Amino acid sequence: MAEGQENYTTVACLSYYAGLRIHECFRIDTATAEAALRDGTITIKGKGGKIRSVPLSESIHIELRKLLDITPRGHKLFVPDGVPTDRAIAYLQTYIAYARNKIRDEGSVSPLTHHGLRHSFAANKYRALTAGGMTPLEASLEVSRLLGHERADVTRIYLALLQKDGGSNG
Repeated sequence: MAEGQENYTTVACLSYYAGLRIHECFRIDTATAEAALRDGTITIKGKGGKIRSVPLSESIHIELRKLLDITPRGHKLFVPDGVPTDRAIAYLQTYIAYARNKIRDEGSVSPLTHHGLRHSFAANKYRALTAGGMTPLEASLEVSRLLGHERADVTRIYLALLQKDGGSNG
């Protein structure tokens, strides 16, 4: 944010708090953002054309409202006019590579990646669901659904972070 990359902050929030893939973030236009704020969930078309809805955190609400204030109606939030989507994604990935050492958590040895934020979402959501009373299998299936998958075994890949931290992933 300090470097004027507010849009990149929002993409990071969408991945960390909602588990969106990078290309899913870059598909969001003003109509999608307005509907998400109205409904409290973002409905997104993901990998393989699969559509899913994910609840919004307060952080995402705040960031989407800021971007809606500066994005002309009918435009994509993260793709400037005249820039192909794949190039806009490449700009973000280049920025992450540039900034990763500046924003890395203290003591972390893992390099920051956009997809790593999705892994963090999965681990945090799984912890919250199991702490809330779900069985490990139920929590794995729910996390899988939120990530746009349909199988608990796929979720295990995302929950490897928990194993490193000594947590259980059922």
